[in-house]
Amino acid sequence: MRQHEDELRAKGHELIAGIDEVGRGPLAGPVYAACVVLPEDFNVPGVNDSKKLSAKRREELSEIIKEQATAYGIGIADNKEIDEINILEATKNAMRRAIKACSAMLEDKGKGAAPDMLLVDAVKLDAGLPCEAIIKGDEKCLCIAAASIVAKVARDSYMTEMDSVYPGYDFASNKGYGTAKHYEGLRTYGKSPIHRLTFLKKFDENPATGHDRSHAGTDNNGSYGSGAHAGSDIIKEAAKVAKSKKVYAVKKGRTTGLFMTWDDCKAQVDGFAGAEYKSFADPAEAMAYLGLSGSAAGAGAEFPEGIRAYVDGSYDATSGRFSCGVVIIETDADGNSETTELNSAFDDAEAAAQRNVAGEIMGSKLAIDWCMANGVKSVEIYHDYEGIGAWADRRWKANNPLTQGYRDYVAEARKTLEIKFVKVKGHSGNKYNDMADRLAKAALQ
Repeated sequence: MRQHEDELRAKGHELIAGIDEVGRGPLAGPVYAACVVLPEDFNVPGVNDSKKLSAKRREELSEIIKEQATAYGIGIADNKEIDEINILEATKNAMRRAIKACSAMLEDKGKGAAPDMLLVDAVKLDAGLPCEAIIKGDEKCLCIAAASIVAKVARDSYMTEMDSVYPGYDFASNKGYGTAKHYEGLRTYGKSPIHRLTFLKKFDENPATGHDRSHAGTDNNGSYGSGAHAGSDIIKEAAKVAKSKKVYAVKKGRTTGLFMTWDDCKAQVDGFAGAEYKSFADPAEAMAYLGLSGSAAGAGAEFPEGIRAYVDGSYDATSGRFSCGVVIIETDADGNSETTELNSAFDDAEAAAQRNVAGEIMGSKLAIDWCMANGVKSVEIYHDYEGIGAWADRRWKANNPLTQGYRDYVAEARKTLEIKFVKVKGHSGNKYNDMADRLAKAALQ
């Protein structure tokens, strides 16, 4: 898989980028593309066509690739763009955006302004740079295989998040492809805001399989409604189509509410003394367990006593600045909560090479600084990037000054402060995570 890249290096090319896309065939969701420039000495066993790897192995390799890559970028074209200009042109746009993001990282690192050769899986692409389309490139070129892995892990993560935003279509399992459960969801709920309308014309034209547009929880166009009433209807109707899909109810934990996946539930109860939770096949029973009498239940409705901090980061490629946002929630023994909002922006060029990750790290440090300044003895830090907890807990190796400094900072802080890290899903509707994201973006302005 190195042969063609080695031949190009022998001809003088130094920054060879592999480009691949994921998600051209699904009925819902965006198409993702990744652009990856690997160093010449990159040597990680198992990098191959993403479709041939297990999900767990892909996730492991994606993190390694992003950490060791000279540069990488991810580009997206959403379902609306796909409907407007067709899937092929939208795919090319996603690829160009991935190239632009990769070029920005190269420039940030002082490696150059852009790749000097693009190797694209099958697609003939006009990107203003030397470019070669390679059939089955993810099986023939290492850099394309790496891009395939990064793109697929990113898109799969997004579609898994969408499963909790738009339940009933089984997005977590099918990633938007047309499985039986997906079509069942379409017949029950109609189209969600992330469905590709042009991919569903034949489905709409067939009265025998068309969805019921008068179904509760949809608007006049057969798509998801908005507001509390629509959300309540969706939860009630989910009981009819989610007989095989468990719902997790947390009565006592870090947060109280309904959770659609075991991972989300586990994050609230794992290591929490006296946790009370159960799984249900029927969401109505789960709500009854929580004493909600059939009303819509949002995760994170209540907090037990303690200090929690939600952190997020942002990055501006134009200015090279990054930022963080923090939401501190103090809850007393009576369940009364007080919220503190913090944010800050930074001009550290070396740290900015890590882009959003730099902001996430500084958000965690800002939360810890606040706790230490206010005499807090214990805090739970909720973060949506795995490395924030993994570096602090030494599950990931810290390979640069930013992550090494962060690891050592947390170790020093833990001499006087008990710190627990909890991974949450980014942009999945969590109120406080979204607040931290908005604060980070506001800091850049």
